[in-house]
Amino acid sequence: MKKNLHKLLLTVTAIAALSSAEAKIWKVSNNTGANADFTQIQSAGASAAVQPGDTLYVEGSATAYSGADIKKRLVIIGPGYFLSGNNSNPGLQYNGYPATVTIYIDSTASGSFVTGMSGNLYLYYHTDDVTFTRNDATISGYSSRAGSKVSNIKITRNFGGVSFGNTVFENLECTNNIFSQYCDLSSTENINGLFRNNVILNTNASISGAYVSNNIFSIWGLSFNNCTVKYNINTGNQLPAGNNNRNNIPLATIFVTGGSTDGAYKLSATSPALAAGEPINGVTPDAGAYGTADPYRLSGIPAIPSIYQLTVPASVPSSATTMTVTISTRSNN
Repeated sequence: MKKNLHKLLLTVTAIAALSSAEAKIWKVSNNTGANADFTQIQSAGASAAVQPGDTLYVEGSATAYSGADIKKRLVIIGPGYFLSGNNSNPGLQYNGYPATVTIYIDSTASGSFVTGMSGNLYLYYHTDDVTFTRNDATISGYSSRAGSKVSNIKITRNFGGVSFGNTVFENLECTNNIFSQYCDLSSTENINGLFRNNVILNTNASISGAYVSNNIFSIWGLSFNNCTVKYNINTGNQLPAGNNNRNNIPLATIFVTGGSTDGAYKLSATSPALAAGEPINGVTPDAGAYGTADPYRLSGIPAIPSIYQLTVPASVPSSATTMTVTISTRSNN
């Protein structure tokens, strides 16, 4: 029974995640009794059977997965985070555990997509076209050297931090994140970056070579180099004057009181960040991670259908030929 339930949960979600007829989906789970193709992300990524463009669906677990060095283009999908326990967002997934891991993405894995994971996510130099979205993670450059660069990286709707002070970015998109750990994009060689609609708090922030707008800063130190800085809000006084930047806004007036770990950064009903962003095509968005038409999503639930409730009989008579199982699902676009 338990094995069948694991298989059912993984298969239903994996089928919904299928993006093309050619790519294959593989199930990864280190849970006892799970009917999965691999027990570790590392072994899945290293397998000759797993081809570039394939998808790894990683099941939530009470035990962290071992570190994974990814050397081919993959889609890696976890269940999300803050799903159970204190300050969580319950009822979003039937399995309330995250999928925690440290992942290193090599240049040969350029084009990879990582979502719904927890832990640490690293990029090697010369790794391009990677998307990190809806993760609870510190996203960092693992190795860099003179002349190294990463291009076309999207860091969107994550919770955690970014630390790329020694990595050069070209065409970075960093939007709708909540950064409470690190915010270091300080390389003076960065070019054509977009840093928009983020919440940055309890840390220092250093940003270079970017268009910086619609962000909310509540931090100790803030510096910009070769940036256009417009329509931002700061609880301190480090924003440059003009361009609709606003300093010395009390933190208590901006966000809701209480809520989950990430829900606490929704705007209050009277927040000065409401309709405070840069107007685009006649629309004036809110500042912060929940602003714009593609906002931060609670718990980083991946943009695929999920099973959030499952009812199964506690026991079934040996003579029974059928049983009733109730599955509740929702889309998460």
